[in-house]
Amino acid sequence: MQNAKNGEILAGTEAFTRGELDNVALAENAVCLEQTAGRYVLYGCYTSPVIAFPPFTELAMSWNAETPQGTVVEAQARVLVDGAWSGWMSFGKWSPYLSRASACQPPAAPAYLQGDTVHIPQGRAIQAQLRIYLYTDDERQSPSVRLLAASVRPAEWTQEPAAPYGRLLRLPAYSQQVRDPALRQGMSAAAALASLVNRWGQDALPEELAHAMFDHGGPGCHNHAFAAALAGAYGYEAYLAYLDPAAVWNHVKLGESVALEVHYAATPEDAQATGLPLLPGAFANGENQLMALRWFELAGDTAFALVNDSLAPSDREAEHRYKADDLWKAYSGRALLVRGRHKGQGAGSPGRRHAALRPLPQVGAYMFQAEGGEDQPLPAEFAGTIACAVQDGTAHATTAHKHFCYVQAAADGGVHLPPELLGESKKITVYAIWPSGCTLVGEVNTSG
Repeated sequence: MQNAKNGEILAGTEAFTRGELDNVALAENAVCLEQTAGRYVLYGCYTSPVIAFPPFTELAMSWNAETPQGTVVEAQARVLVDGAWSGWMSFGKWSPYLSRASACQPPAAPAYLQGDTVHIPQGRAIQAQLRIYLYTDDERQSPSVRLLAASVRPAEWTQEPAAPYGRLLRLPAYSQQVRDPALRQGMSAAAALASLVNRWGQDALPEELAHAMFDHGGPGCHNHAFAAALAGAYGYEAYLAYLDPAAVWNHVKLGESVALEVHYAATPEDAQATGLPLLPGAFANGENQLMALRWFELAGDTAFALVNDSLAPSDREAEHRYKADDLWKAYSGRALLVRGRHKGQGAGSPGRRHAALRPLPQVGAYMFQAEGGEDQPLPAEFAGTIACAVQDGTAHATTAHKHFCYVQAAADGGVHLPPELLGESKKITVYAIWPSGCTLVGEVNTSG
């Protein structure tokens, strides 16, 4: 276990052995279900030791787990407030392959959970305990939990300022404003997560991440614990942490990917009306936004933070900069951190599968075909995203930087390309993204 004042990370066999194992076992530095006669039991639970913190008013919990289809994990926490333990609070069952829903409890003492945060409305909590349930519907496979983390907002938090310095992290920038219209309004976490993981070579579309982390209890992509869990599903080490500016800068110095949770107004009028801090130069008001950090630079005596602002009108403009002092005022104090991918992990995460596209009688209409040649029509109520990208001869840094058109699934289960793509000979790649984040990818050649 690693306790850095207001944060605790449990990872690895040594840390997990200090907790309570109920129908679970340790294998390859992870918690998995126990086996009996070569078959996994259907459920089990790992409970951490009690963790002491400085008095706090908020707690964020994170988990990294592989959950192959048919398996689920459910993270829970409880806190000690004024000498009494709260009940266990569930952050919701997690897997990319189910309809995820967090809890949004009404304010109540001693503690209540809203989405990704435990709140202590009165008094102060001084201890916490974590547990995570593992479930499977298939006795041949088990989920595996590699990391549990908790971070708290201290009640008396004297935040240390950051000493200015220059550092560049090459994080690709994405605008949520050019993504799938059905998702874009609340998509900052997915756009930021795409920056953080694509930096390490993941090459995910923001829509793939948005669907795989979508919180149906929210609803939307605002659950940052689900964002960390999704990064963990791909094999990265990811967690939420309450960090002061000095700690944020230290993580950037180490080359780690960091996204800040920010709340701000874009104009003086909106700042006065909402009570949010003004962020001069912002494209639009931002509440519960995640901004990926790319660079700190000095211009004379002024420090600037270079960020990926997904509220920009284009990917190019998303590479933006703000005065560091203004950004720290908008910063909530909580950040999402993502470290490099662990070798051999993430095999059960949502992936892409290539398929053929068979032309239909209607011009510009195509049907996905399975590997054996049989038609694979999209469901009548397809709740995912269909994105089309024309190969224009431009070398893009990542797939997500291509220009996409978005279409709806047709009644016949096929994909009907928009008329503006049919006027001349083109090679078009079609992505059919399921709510799990799994994607079918096919290519067609149109003739003018």
